[in-house]
Amino acid sequence: MSTYTVDVYAFFVNGAFPNINIHRIKQDITNANNVWKGCVKFVIKGLYFSKSKIVNAGSIPADRVFRNRQIESLIESVRNATGNKVGIYVLYLSGDYLAEGRGKRVIGVGGTELVHFKKSMDYELFGHVLLTDKADGRYTLAHEFGHVLFNRYDVTQHRFIHDDPSGPYFNSKIGKTDFAHSNNRKNLMFPISPSVNPMVTSQQCQLAKSSKIVRIQNHNIDEDYDLRKIN
Repeated sequence: MSTYTVDVYAFFVNGAFPNINIHRIKQDITNANNVWKGCVKFVIKGLYFSKSKIVNAGSIPADRVFRNRQIESLIESVRNATGNKVGIYVLYLSGDYLAEGRGKRVIGVGGTELVHFKKSMDYELFGHVLLTDKADGRYTLAHEFGHVLFNRYDVTQHRFIHDDPSGPYFNSKIGKTDFAHSNNRKNLMFPISPSVNPMVTSQQCQLAKSSKIVRIQNHNIDEDYDLRKIN
């Protein structure tokens, strides 16, 4: 039976001891695999620690976070360390919240970067996620994985979209429709993901499996990750 897998590379710039961070990423991946069980399996392939860098989330505006020069440089460092492999790159930052930008009290952000595009079915992406200390112990990484895996090229609209098939979410307070989130409070992709046993729908599962970041494996997947310190 085929297994749909995603390689995950984590880079810690939060100043925590390596054993604390190893426990944290394993907990986050376990939570994600429990939620996405039967759909996609996330596999840790690389853990990277920096001796010299500690990045405070409060110094990174939540708006256009992946266009921040400091974040771009960090992602490039981890990408270079892996040989620019396809997967999702997770940066663990110090501090509780990102600086105000697109919203307040933001603890996680996820998206994709286009590597190359030839035509509608021939392109390459990699995913990137930022997490703060406040995301510890929650399903935030599992939620951000959803945003990454839902990003795809839509042939009818001739552009990339990341619409959630269980959405859209409608914020009645401000009268705004958000196509990237679910309107079901029990769903993982609700704007504030449930703290206990989030669910994903079969439509979300099938869409995740079709992501360009997902690999199809026909053998058992063992945890075998690289642990490395980089500048």
